[in-house]
Amino acid sequence: MKSFIQRLAVAFSVIALAAALVSCGGSSGGGASTDSSQAQGKGTVGILLTDKPADPALFSAIIASIRRVELMGSEENGPVTLYSGPVKEFDLLRLKNESIPLVFKDNVPAGTYCKIRLILSDLELVLADDTPYDSTDNDTDHPKLPGNGKLDLVARDCFKVVDGEVLTLQLDIDAGKSIHIVANKKGFNFRPVIFVDVVNQDFDSKLVRLSGKITEIDSDRQSLLLCHAVPNKDMDNLGCVNVHFGADAAFFDNVTYSGEPRSIDELLADDKLGMELTVVGWAKSWASIDNDDDKPAAYYPLLHLEALVAELGDFLQIEGTVAVDADVTGFEMTVSSGGPVITDSTLAVMYQYGGVNINGTRIVSKSGVLLNPLDVKEPLPVQVDGTLQLMEGIDPMLKAALVIIDKGALGVEQVTGVILSVGTNTLVLAPDADTVCGVATSQQMVDLASNLEILTVTITDVRSVIAPGGTLEPGQTVGMNGTCEVTGYQTDNVVIVDDQRD
Repeated sequence: MKSFIQRLAVAFSVIALAAALVSCGGSSGGGASTDSSQAQGKGTVGILLTDKPADPALFSAIIASIRRVELMGSEENGPVTLYSGPVKEFDLLRLKNESIPLVFKDNVPAGTYCKIRLILSDLELVLADDTPYDSTDNDTDHPKLPGNGKLDLVARDCFKVVDGEVLTLQLDIDAGKSIHIVANKKGFNFRPVIFVDVVNQDFDSKLVRLSGKITEIDSDRQSLLLCHAVPNKDMDNLGCVNVHFGADAAFFDNVTYSGEPRSIDELLADDKLGMELTVVGWAKSWASIDNDDDKPAAYYPLLHLEALVAELGDFLQIEGTVAVDADVTGFEMTVSSGGPVITDSTLAVMYQYGGVNINGTRIVSKSGVLLNPLDVKEPLPVQVDGTLQLMEGIDPMLKAALVIIDKGALGVEQVTGVILSVGTNTLVLAPDADTVCGVATSQQMVDLASNLEILTVTITDVRSVIAPGGTLEPGQTVGMNGTCEVTGYQTDNVVIVDDQRD
């Protein structure tokens, strides 16, 4: 039990910050304003949801229950409700490599907004145990939500809702760095870290996964309209998304061809109209392909997706870690707990190769950068979409359509604790863990990069406010992600946790 508690303390005692997401944190503005020039207009706002990784060795599921999402307007307008209704549950562990749509809302007053309020009703932690293929006996925990689950996310640069246009925002709930063991070591605490990103041409987004019905096909433009693909609130729109297929896109058919790769032309054929399709790709929120002014409003696309992989029929999503380095035929992976029961040993993953004008297995980083098949190496975290090949007397084999690997997961160590002193480009930390970078220590010198980013999480009895900036001072509880160098521990990001609750 002691080693388990130590692992929890190392991973979750405080919050660490992913520096790449700081650019979309908060500002000192607090509220939101409405531009008088646009006050009479109405736009559409969409919310995507994602999560940074939590340690699958600690949790088999992290289920967030969301009951309300609001844009915080000016005092004259008050808040704008984007979603309020039946509680929506999301397993955040399943979102660490991708984003999914939470809601799209019409008739949002045009103007400039600087804050989103997210209200959670529950957070259920399903702890991993020593029987990963049986989750029925796993212990669970429901940490107390600060401020009754009211989380205020302040955007640094604010964002505009424009009359007649669609604005798409991504909320990144960093569950892995928000869950902490409480002082008495009898449960968990939740100190929320959530980032707001505007999905636009300059945003390097995660991949987005959508499923819907093929409603229109435009083979000339290599695109289709996928409807009932995003949830919409109080709208006549059918939740449609325009999907475009470029040179790198791949199509896999598990209806007729046992999950094998086929040509995009086969997908963009009239016999596919009305069929259910899953697409993984990059979200684009600006007008691009097939924006006909005379398109019926119900079919107007709320989102544009540049496709990477399209899957027709049922495909498994398997998560785990690479167990044996890849060769040109595939690799072996260890399946994480909480996933489908396939085998009690390592699972063989087989690459599929296409032919003329047919792309095979897509192997990508979390941001969707195409990689070489040999880049899949032990012990990288991995997620695979595929179909099982079952043969009598032989272990199952997963025929891969999509392989997502997290190359950035290696070489990064989380360090948390209390600041003892602060220098010009350094600080001394009393770490929560017994060791840092493999060395036992009670005081750790930390080298701070010249481009250091700081995030401050302020928790009160009524809400949590997450905003960038802050001043490092002795006595603060902080967390960071960094690397172990020859000269010591180095970081370019720090999170300050100011918990003002009684």
